[in-house]
Amino acid sequence: MKHNIFTFTILTAIVLSGVIFWETGLVWFVVGTLGLIYLTVIAYGSYQIQANYFIHSINKGRKKSVALTFDDGPDPEYTPQILDILKEKNVKATFFVIGKKAERYPELVKRIDEEGHIVANHSYSHHYFLPFFWSSGLTDDLSKCNEAIEQIISKTPLFFRPPFGVTTPRYSGAIKKNGLSSIGWSLRTLDTKAKTKYQLIDKVISLLKKGDIILLHDRLSVTCEALPDIIEHIATRKLTIEPLPVVINKKAYAES
Repeated sequence: MKHNIFTFTILTAIVLSGVIFWETGLVWFVVGTLGLIYLTVIAYGSYQIQANYFIHSINKGRKKSVALTFDDGPDPEYTPQILDILKEKNVKATFFVIGKKAERYPELVKRIDEEGHIVANHSYSHHYFLPFFWSSGLTDDLSKCNEAIEQIISKTPLFFRPPFGVTTPRYSGAIKKNGLSSIGWSLRTLDTKAKTKYQLIDKVISLLKKGDIILLHDRLSVTCEALPDIIEHIATRKLTIEPLPVVINKKAYAES
């Protein structure tokens, strides 16, 4: 784990600094600087899932195709609209669902599955402080989401996306105990901040590359409005949209 290696390196540097600079009067300045560097790297590693700092995530596909992924659903208003668009365009996507929402709208989770899309784990609670739960609480939260999904579609997800893309050392054990693979993204559309569909479309097209895992949310009107154009623009770039398991060459569900 990068975090363990970096922590050992910083601690070693602090010890050596104490020996080297003790009599110069600079020791506390050097130690403070090293401490600041340490905290900065930890903050960056926590909020940048692509850094693979605390856990290893799959952030990009290995093929020339791209994958569409949707977080934070199912949403009773916008998820059906997105499913209608995907059906019309004959495109398959992956939906990282929140467990408590899946329990509230099981018919939508069933529809996602029945129409050939992948249902994946996005935690049960999607709590703001989930990354900082005790290890047992985090493990239980991820397990509870999988159980909610399994009750609805009789399949156990193997894909998990950390809420907000934030990771901590506790995720490593929780993911492993639940038999999950962490899935990040290579193209963050920032649809949660887009004010118009054109802003969102431009964002996707300007950054799009082969192998991209595209992050969207199926709880936003702007995403519904932009999705048909996004799909068409991807096609004009001579890229194919394929299911996430194909793009990353991994199974989406545990074998029964």
